[in-house]
Amino acid sequence: QHGYWLAGSDGGVFSFGSAQFYGSAANLRLRSPVVGITPTADRAGYWLVASDGGVFSFGDADFYGSIPGLGIAPDDSTSLPRLNAPIVGMVASHDGRGYFLVAADGGVFTFGDATFESSCPGIGGCSSGVAAMMTDGTGNGYWVVTYAGDVHAFGDASVYGGPAAYLPYATEVLSAVRTPSGNGYWILFSNGEIYTYGDAAYLGSPFGQIAFSNPASAIFATSDGGGYWVTSFNGAVYAFGDAPNDGDVSALHLNGQIVAATGS
Repeated sequence: QHGYWLAGSDGGVFSFGSAQFYGSAANLRLRSPVVGITPTADRAGYWLVASDGGVFSFGDADFYGSIPGLGIAPDDSTSLPRLNAPIVGMVASHDGRGYFLVAADGGVFTFGDATFESSCPGIGGCSSGVAAMMTDGTGNGYWVVTYAGDVHAFGDASVYGGPAAYLPYATEVLSAVRTPSGNGYWILFSNGEIYTYGDAAYLGSPFGQIAFSNPASAIFATSDGGGYWVTSFNGAVYAFGDAPNDGDVSALHLNGQIVAATGS
């Protein structure tokens, strides 16, 4: 069975297909907007993360900690210590008993059994800022992807390439997802173009259907790797390969843009 969740910047969560709704942060007064969603291993829950590193757990998702819980203030705060850059994404550890948070400067924060394998500041920085993070599936490696399309590998993650040399005009990377095997990945640009590496198969893209005013926001894959979905800021969903289109929220008036999505 396939299903997916869409997450809005206001903390709203929308579920489709076999994905169950376990709650949202839409009724909370958030200090910072939500920027990511990641599911538990059995898909019976999920976490949301905000740009200040606040983490919200739903369903069977256990809370393992957050940036504010470490006593670290948001990047726009006058308090010290504070983040050097806002959090831009979140991924679960290999067994779902922890998670990684990644900041726009490539800083990586680990909670639960997520293993720290260095970060962009540790290698002198990752130019152009970081847009996404992916684990390689072993529990001992991960990639961070910059807005310009550079892919940096840490731990035992292999580098399969990146689209930095082919950066389309006036666009940037906004999302990336690995294949189920962890031996490849798809990288999504804001204009809907998709680049594939390793064992990731190209199955089509919404390029030409994505308007400049409504950029693509997330890409996520089916559990068998035979398909993927792409979402845009207004909540449209584009399905490719064996990924079914179970609906979207493009016809709704949203309180926050769809900034993240996940499914299986």
